[in-house]
Amino acid sequence: MRRDGTVGRLLSRAFAVLVALIVGSGLAELAAVLVQHRAVEQLTDEVQPLQLANADLRAVLTDAQRGLRGYLLTGDEQMLDGYFTARTGLTAAGDELRRRTDGRDAAAAADQIARADGWFANAEQQRLEPPRSDEAIRYAELGKTLFQAFVTSNDQFRVTLTRRAADLRDRVERLQTIAVVAVVALTVAAAGAAVVTALRTSRRITRPLGAVVETLDLVRDGKLDARADVTSGPAEIRAVAAAVNATAEQSEHIRRHEEQVSARLQALDTVKTDFMSTVSHELRTPLTSISGYLELMRDSEPGELTDAQHRMLEVISRNTRRLRDLIEDILTLSKIESGSYSSDRIPLDLAKTISKALVAIGPVAAKGSVGLHLDVRGPLPVRGDGAQLDRVLDNVLTNAIKFTPAEGTITVHAERHGDKAVLVVADTGMGIPADEQQALFVRFFRATNAIKQAVPGTGLGLAIVRSIIDNHSGTITVDSTENVGTTVTITLPADEP
Repeated sequence: MRRDGTVGRLLSRAFAVLVALIVGSGLAELAAVLVQHRAVEQLTDEVQPLQLANADLRAVLTDAQRGLRGYLLTGDEQMLDGYFTARTGLTAAGDELRRRTDGRDAAAAADQIARADGWFANAEQQRLEPPRSDEAIRYAELGKTLFQAFVTSNDQFRVTLTRRAADLRDRVERLQTIAVVAVVALTVAAAGAAVVTALRTSRRITRPLGAVVETLDLVRDGKLDARADVTSGPAEIRAVAAAVNATAEQSEHIRRHEEQVSARLQALDTVKTDFMSTVSHELRTPLTSISGYLELMRDSEPGELTDAQHRMLEVISRNTRRLRDLIEDILTLSKIESGSYSSDRIPLDLAKTISKALVAIGPVAAKGSVGLHLDVRGPLPVRGDGAQLDRVLDNVLTNAIKFTPAEGTITVHAERHGDKAVLVVADTGMGIPADEQQALFVRFFRATNAIKQAVPGTGLGLAIVRSIIDNHSGTITVDSTENVGTTVTITLPADEP
């Protein structure tokens, strides 16, 4: 089969013709636009201003005639105000008309200005005569003739300019038609060249490339014995065909590996699902029974149990609570991973929620000889899930107490900053190593210093807290220094009171 050169060479030859036609079309349109621009410029910069100047001169003479006639008919000298204003404007109107005319229009403009000057000279004589006198009537008859002569000259010049403007507009329209025809013709030629180029490209490039794509589809569908033709088409397509064949030879091995990995992942997912089900049903049920019987034993008559037995029951109760909390954390984490964990947000006062949590955690802090410093500035209206926010506060405060040694202090500060409700919990505990802080919100993560000191925990609390805060459109940050302390900052969108 025929071997062509490179794709670049084929495309450069094919598109050279298209570029030439496009450039030709652009040059033709540019030439037409330039000629149109010259005609439009002549119309807007020469003819139309000349028409306006011609009309202004006529308006000046008309205003002067109206004022003078009113004076002569009524004898009211105030009627001459318009006449004097028009006589003052005659010079400006005449100068503007002369400035706008060129050689071919100079005679017509000079004729109008001369006739206007003649009318004004007669009008001045008429104005000086007593109204309705014989001399005034004679000057009025002469002025009528002079004014009519001016109007005739003005109309002739106006007609000339109107025809010239119409000729320019016709020229612009003809040029537009010619430009459209030229562009259409060149566009048709470009389209024809594009069709020819497409056919040649299809024969020399598209068909071999399509065969390679078809081979790729076969390999993707599992027909690993499919091979592309490495002898046809440009050099680049032949190279792609060779690469496709090499890929097909490795596909079977890759597919086997993917099947093994997929099977292992499915097995792991099944194990995880089974484990969560076991935690939910097999652990919670007996744990509920244990808690129930513990309550019954502790609520018995005081004389029935010794002090040692009461202490043993307290240990059992404490570890039962730890186990129940662990189960709840695992179940919550499972809901988060499955995307079914949501928050039912209603209006509530975060300050009251914090106060309730502090009341519950106070005895634990006192038992560990940890001081609590409180600065809660309410109310702090937010929209949130009360149970989930209780869980956040319980986790953060419990961690602060758990990791703070005796005689340490915990400071709880809460207030509103603009449109945010801000809670800050700072302790003087063991802190977190700097290189481990980026993993604080990863599930099952525990700091090395906590592990070494055998501080109990599962590493699930902060991961759950982060998810709850995210569901509330808030943020949580942790700033910690080892052997100095840790500060947890939580912000939530504030609600209107």
